[in-house]
Amino acid sequence: MKVLFLTKMIDYFLQRIEDLKKEFPNDFFIVPKDREEAHKHIEDADVIVSGSLTKEQVTNAKNLKFVLVPWAGVNGLPIDLLDERNIIVANNHGNGKIVAERALGLALALLGRVVEFHNDLAKGIWHGYEAGAKPEDFWYSLQGKRVTILGLGTIGKHLAKLLSGFECEIMGFKKNIEPVEGVNYVTNNLEEAIKFGKVIFVALPLTKETHHLINKEIISQMQGKFLVNVGRGQIIEEEALYYALKNGILAGAAIDTWYLYPDSDHAVQLPSRYPIHTFKNVVISPHVGGFTIEGQVGRIDETIENLRRILSGGMPSNIVDLKSEY
Repeated sequence: MKVLFLTKMIDYFLQRIEDLKKEFPNDFFIVPKDREEAHKHIEDADVIVSGSLTKEQVTNAKNLKFVLVPWAGVNGLPIDLLDERNIIVANNHGNGKIVAERALGLALALLGRVVEFHNDLAKGIWHGYEAGAKPEDFWYSLQGKRVTILGLGTIGKHLAKLLSGFECEIMGFKKNIEPVEGVNYVTNNLEEAIKFGKVIFVALPLTKETHHLINKEIISQMQGKFLVNVGRGQIIEEEALYYALKNGILAGAAIDTWYLYPDSDHAVQLPSRYPIHTFKNVVISPHVGGFTIEGQVGRIDETIENLRRILSGGMPSNIVDLKSEY
């Protein structure tokens, strides 16, 4: 089999590929130096490791049988074409617990007004007791709060475990209602889920069904609530998010996943078309939920294990239902 890696490499990933080469000496492992070399090998690749492929690439990959996404989101793939060709796609949850930790950290920073108070104190502006103990200087505790988690996959489940230490009452939102450890209630009714929580975490995959799931109508129901997004930016309608912040509907928002990203033409790039970053009750983060050593090791190890399964004649774990897109 020929395995083609079309994803960013770090030293640990390359080391694990060397392990595979020793274990499977009759198979081929290609880490291309540039696009030209990648194009040369894509036609006869049996397995491609990538989270981002074009329709043209998939069409040119005549021998393609498997696509392994080295993270959770599969929204960078031409899902319909892969489904049409019966190509097996498997994703990866090896950094899910790390993303859950980031979600909790963002929530604590948001409710604790950590960034706002830091920025003010850096200018010599004080809050709290030293500024006259004004009621408007209170920050908010997470302890004992009602919390809603939209999405009860790996991230959502680990987030529920972390929140248990704060004695939060948790409602989870998912398509299929079933008990989930650490979650008090599970619903498939979005409005019920939104109504329940003072803090709303978004940990859903981006699919046709979840695209703009939180629109202006839904976000208008979040009066006085805190919103934390570690799923995908497009789950929350961009203009609706700005509207809710500008008009004081949301108590605040902490966002790790965005609408605009740097590219070859824009090395410096604000993350939204709207000035979301200018609100004092917003915490922004550059899509680094899983960007730790532990997170990288987790997702790479899971990818390598899936390759080992395939090269041994088996099937990978975490096979994506292409109809559902997760």
